Amino acid sequence: MASEKELFVTKQYVPTGAPISENDHALIYKVKCIAEPGHPDGVLKIYRKQNIKKLYNQLRLLDYSEWPHIYSVRYFDDSTLVVEEYLKGNTLAELLERNRARNTTFSEEDAYHIMEQVSRYIGELMSLQPPVIHHNLKPSNIFVTTTGRVKFLDFAPEYRKKKTSFSSILHTLGSIFHEMLTGKKPKNQKCTCGKRYEPIIRKCMENNPEKQYQNMQEMQSDLKEAKNRVLEDDSREGIGIPYTLTIPFQGILLSFEWLLLIFFYEKENLPSAILFTAIFLIHGGCFAVRRFSFLHKKGVSLGVVRTLLPLLALAAVFAVLYLAVINIIVPST
Repeated sequence: MASEKELFVTKQYVPTGAPISENDHALIYKVKCIAEPGHPDGVLKIYRKQNIKKLYNQLRLLDYSEWPHIYSVRYFDDSTLVVEEYLKGNTLAELLERNRARNTTFSEEDAYHIMEQVSRYIGELMSLQPPVIHHNLKPSNIFVTTTGRVKFLDFAPEYRKKKTSFSSILHTLGSIFHEMLTGKKPKNQKCTCGKRYEPIIRKCMENNPEKQYQNMQEMQSDLKEAKNRVLEDDSREGIGIPYTLTIPFQGILLSFEWLLLIFFYEKENLPSAILFTAIFLIHGGCFAVRRFSFLHKKGVSLGVVRTLLPLLALAAVFAVLYLAVINIIVPST
């Protein structure tokens, strides 16, 4: 007769392939949840030589949206087996690694959206009786779904004996926020992320607990205040786009290239016309990409009207220059 454990993994929650992840402490499989209505996909986590059934049963009963829904918790052969819903998306660690490969960072809007959820969830869980503390908070245990929702993974395995203080949680949040905004972890606890959220990160990473946030509600308030203040500053300062990336400055250069392009084309000087066509297209493409990248990193959305009006004005300038070349400049030469 098959044992209860064998029935669990062959009839109820069946692995669909090789392990997703494996280390000295845990083994993780994607499974088909035959025991659940609709047979959804799930994740089976086997925590080796750890009895954390009580912790995960507590999380299962609470069933908060801050972590994946837990289908089942069992304890077999000195190991805890946890079956959770299968999430679509990526861990924050994977997103940070992808950004490093692309030599980019999170936009401030996206970084705020993630950190606002993380800090709010921590505050909500700490307010429970008894409080729920995530003792293993790090980018690989913060999951961002395809819809932008944040979920916590891997709550406090038993092998992590050291208790986590509120001060260390703040240090972790400050480091994660800094890495999202700059692509790098802060060196020697120094924050160099720029004006927007730098005071918040500095306060999280204060070595003196008395100068840190005393609760998550304070951090939440500062996050919202900083976001709103920055939006007002951006509106008042014209977003602070570097002059070399403004449409008036680049428009003058593009207009000059367009003028030469049309002139040589009308003069039937094809080599020169082709040369300035290439210069015009490459310049215009590089300008568009650099401007978009800058605005994306700043977390700025100009809207359809503010984006199209300058382009339409530039197109009108090109049309006027075209008419001037074929009707005035070419005939006179």
